[in-house]
This record gives sequence, structure tokens and C-alpha cells, in this order.
Amino acid sequence: MKPTRTFRWIALGLLGLYVLIPVAASLQFSLEAGYKGRLSLTAYSQALAEAGLGTSLLTSVKVAAGAAAITLALLVPTVIFVNLRFPRWRAVLDAVSLLPLGVPAVVIVLGVLGAYRSLPSIITGTPVILALVYVILAMPYSYRAIDASVRAIDMHTLVDAGRSMGAGWGKLFSRVLLPSLRSGILAAAFLTVALSLGEYAIASIMGFNTFPVWLVGVEGNNPYVAVALSISALAFTWILLVALALAGSGRRRRSRGFGAGLVGPEGEDEITPSLAPEEEAVA
Repeated sequence: MKPTRTFRWIALGLLGLYVLIPVAASLQFSLEAGYKGRLSLTAYSQALAEAGLGTSLLTSVKVAAGAAAITLALLVPTVIFVNLRFPRWRAVLDAVSLLPLGVPAVVIVLGVLGAYRSLPSIITGTPVILALVYVILAMPYSYRAIDASVRAIDMHTLVDAGRSMGAGWGKLFSRVLLPSLRSGILAAAFLTVALSLGEYAIASIMGFNTFPVWLVGVEGNNPYVAVALSISALAFTWILLVALALAGSGRRRRSRGFGAGLVGPEGEDEITPSLAPEEEAVA
């Protein structure tokens, strides 16, 4: 056990150095801003004053949020339904979800533009189509995050227990299945957002001025500002990852048991307990 633990810490340490050394060098480069031996926040202040920063960042955030929402709306019900009703189709979904990894970005863009050509211009001529493309690109990662979370729980038992207590599919989905799959849903959302915020090739080909596209244009004029913005974006991504990890591992603040919330005080799924014989006689 001791050699194994030592090897594990050595491997994690080397991996940490592999990631942190380039980040530290980039941070020093951005803080120097051309003045050797003296650190300052000049590059970061100049980055905030760059024209087009707010517009490009807002576009990327909107596209990332839209892609994450569409991904969860499509994959969560699909994965749950397939695992409950058609478990034999898991292999088909696994194969389909891997297809975007083997298709070049140019081919995906041409295919999407050809398939969505008949749609209104509000979709094909706006970043909405970019969000749809990012849903396809993130599918290999988001699907596996949700599928792993689904397979980690005994879904059939949860569904049967909820149905036996009188819960409808709406309450069962929102109050039992979604909380049980919270970690996988958060992971899929984070992966989609991270990919959408950092993708450059497809946005550049389709002519949308997202944050990565704008950043590449700034790099040619002022590399210190570009590196400062890259460090800021990386820090924001790490903070988002930590926040999602804490939210996924946090305990639910509910003191009631499994059946809490399934049977409300009103609605079709309400179950009224029958009176005991003695109480019926008194009544």
C-alpha cells in the first residue's frame, strides 16, 4: 500500500507541475508587460479598455448558456428514457455520441449549414446556430457524464417506489430523478460551457466574433493583453469548475425522507391516509 500511495502522489505532483508551470510562466509574462524585473497590472487594465471585449464576451456567454440548456434538455430525458424502457439501445447511443470526435470541424460546419439552410435567418444568421453546433461537439463528453450518473443509481427501484407512492411522472422526474442525477447534470453543463467558451475554429469559420476569435485578433497587436485575458478566462473557468463541484457534492438540506415532496397537500397525486377503525367509529 505504501509504494502505491507514494507513486500516486508522485504522479499527481508531476501532473500538477505540468499544468501549473505554463500557467505560472504566462502569469509572469502578463504581469511584466514588457518591463523586466517589475511587475504591474498594466496589461490587465489595458485589457479592460480594449474595444470589443464586452461584445465578444457577451456573445460567448450567451452561446455557452444556450448550448448547455439545449444539451441538458435533449440528453437528460433521452438517457433516462432509454435506460428505463430500451436498455438495448445504449450501445447505439454510445456509438452515435462518439461520431463528432471523428468528424473535422469544417465538415461539421458545412453539414450544419446545409441541413439548417431552410431554417429562418434568425437561427442561421445569428449565434443561435453556433449554439446548436456546440451541442453536437460537446455530445461525446456531456452524454457520458449524464449516462455515468444514470448507471450509478438504481433507477428502476426509484421509479417503482415513486410510482407506488402515487407520484406522477412530473413530480417523479423533478423531485427524485433530477436530484439523484445532479452531479452528472452539473458535469455535463460544465463540459458544454467550457467547450463553448474556448472553441475557436468553428466560430471563426462561421464568421462570429466570439471571445476566442476576438482574442486571437488582439494577440497580434498586444501579446501581453492577450495573455492577461487568457489567464483571466482560465481563472474564471477554474472558479466555475470548483463551484459546480461544490454544488454537486453538497448535501441536500432536506430533513424528510424519500417520499417527501412526492405526495403534496394538493393535486392529483395526493394520497389521503385512511382512518383507523376506532377513529371511523368515533367519526
